[in-house]
This record gives sequence, C-alpha cells and structure tokens, in this order.
Amino acid sequence: MNIQLTEKKEQIFFSTLRLINIHGFHGSPMSKIAKDADVAVGSIYHYFPSKEDLIIELYWYCKEKLNAHVFSSVDSTLPYETRFKQIWRHLVLYYLDHLDHFGFLEQFYGSPFYEGIRTNIIKQKSERNVLLHFLDEGVKSKHLKDLNVRLLISAYLGVAISLVRGCLYEKSQPTEYELDTMVDIIWNGVKK
Repeated sequence: MNIQLTEKKEQIFFSTLRLINIHGFHGSPMSKIAKDADVAVGSIYHYFPSKEDLIIELYWYCKEKLNAHVFSSVDSTLPYETRFKQIWRHLVLYYLDHLDHFGFLEQFYGSPFYEGIRTNIIKQKSERNVLLHFLDEGVKSKHLKDLNVRLLISAYLGVAISLVRGCLYEKSQPTEYELDTMVDIIWNGVKK
C-alpha cells in the first residue's frame, strides 16, 4: 500500500514540476496538476491539504533528491577542502542534469512560499538542510572563516547557480577547467 501511495505522490510531484516550469506557480492550479498526473483532484487533496502544502513538500522532495545525489558519493573521511570542492561540482552537475528541479527551485526561492520557511531553515538549522550543516561543520572545524552561514551559502550556491544559468543561456556544459577555477575561487574566498 505504501509503495502505491509513494508512486502516486511522486506522479503528482512530477506533474507539478513539469507544469510549474512551463506555467509558473499561479498558472498551475490543482485541477491542472490532477489532470496532468492522471489522478482525481480529491487524490491530490488527500496527500496535500492545499496547494501551498504541495509546493512546500515538493521543495523538500527536490532538496532531498539533490542532497542524496550530491552528498552520497562524497567520502566523509576525505579532507574538508576536497569534500567542499567535490560537493560543489556535484551540485552544479546535478542542476544541469535535472533542469526541472533547478527551474522549480529557482522559482521557489523567489516566491512567497520560500519566505514562509526561510527563517526557520536558517535559525533552526533544519536537519533537512545538509549543505547548511556541511558549511557549519567547516566553520566549527576552522576550515572556513567564521562567517554567518547565510553568507557562506550565498557564496557557495550563488556561484553554482550563476554558472548553471550561464550554461543554460549559452546551451553549453562547463568545462573541467571552469569547474575547477570557479570552486577554487569560492574556496579561496571562504577558507580560513
């Protein structure tokens, strides 16, 4: 029974991602999502009491998929600098390989949906925010400058997102040299 629920929920997530990337949040009503997912509108409301709940759960779904991919292949016994650089590279490549997630997250971060959870993520250091914990680890272990973790996330993610946007605009992939150069610039800016 749980497998079917998970599959149906993922089906709803996939349709929501597709429609939001085409029509935006406001252009993707629950009825359109239900039709695209080939489920009854009532089924969506069974899983998600409101569209806001669906969007926020979809955000965490995308973040968990990203975190699983980005962090799972990094050996936690490697030196912090090596992990810092590998994680950043995996992040950029994940976004380029999962443009539906990238597009959704881009819209989400600029929306009122994010404003509702942003404060809690930073203040409570949500256990679901693996990157925040990784950067916090770097500060505590004195590998990174003692900066507000919000600034570190901005430096780390901001460059990654900018590079991905540039690649999308130019319809290209970053070269190994570009990836190495960009992550070295970030590292040199935030290392202790």
